[in-house]
Amino acid sequence: MRNPKALERLLEPWTAGLRSRSPHTARTYRDCVARFLTLAKAGITPAAVGEYLASLEGLSAASRAHHISAVRSFIRYAKAQGVIGRDPSELLVRPRVAITSMNRYLTEDELRLLLGAARTISARHYAACLLLATTGLRLNEAAQAEWRHLFRDPDGRLGLLVVGKGGKERVVKVSTGTFAVLAGLHGSDVLDARDRTPLIPDSRGTLYTANGLWRLVRAAVTASGLPKPASPHWLRHSFATLAARGGAPAYTLQASLGHSRLETSARYVHWARGLADQAGDYLPDLA
Repeated sequence: MRNPKALERLLEPWTAGLRSRSPHTARTYRDCVARFLTLAKAGITPAAVGEYLASLEGLSAASRAHHISAVRSFIRYAKAQGVIGRDPSELLVRPRVAITSMNRYLTEDELRLLLGAARTISARHYAACLLLATTGLRLNEAAQAEWRHLFRDPDGRLGLLVVGKGGKERVVKVSTGTFAVLAGLHGSDVLDARDRTPLIPDSRGTLYTANGLWRLVRAAVTASGLPKPASPHWLRHSFATLAARGGAPAYTLQASLGHSRLETSARYVHWARGLADQAGDYLPDLA
């Protein structure tokens, strides 16, 4: 690369492009790439990549994968802008990340306990927890949801238009009970495609930040006394697990959750079966 400084000049426009999809992702990805660029002052060389990978030692596999994904994305952007020639991203191999979602969900009884605790705190706490638990929305998706995104299909069923990762749109169904709670916050159950009121408004009537919405859920978890460190993403896993347990097929989960790969959704179907049919069931009683 003829001008290493050109990489640094690309950082801000690349980050700006990410913000349109997820401010949180943009912020964390920018920090990851800034770390990489401090080690690539002379350009993106195999030596610089090797030094960068070595600097990630000590982080968890998930954290290393996050850092590497950010840098790979930035490198592809730099190549598309003509700043670099050969794409060295093949040197940046993401580590395999263990699947931990299977034990990060709430049972139906635990979910009812959480929702009951949320209701005792405030209508906003209850609405936030209920929306996440009954739609499977990601935290940022719920924080950005507005009243105008609600609609009814030709048969009168209520849906919510969601803009997910990568700006991909999908539709999720909203239950009658959840809508009633949202309408209570809104002060009306009339749908208006021009109404930009947040589905979960803060005390000023404006959108919650993702962190603000996260605090609502955590307050409910604390009040519930649950012996699990549940979070908004746990509610997404709970939605998927309970839906799969109720018979939802993988392709339906994929459409509702916005997964890019069917295999990701299929895991919930397998997890929902739990230990119902295992090789150990066929052993004689040895105890």
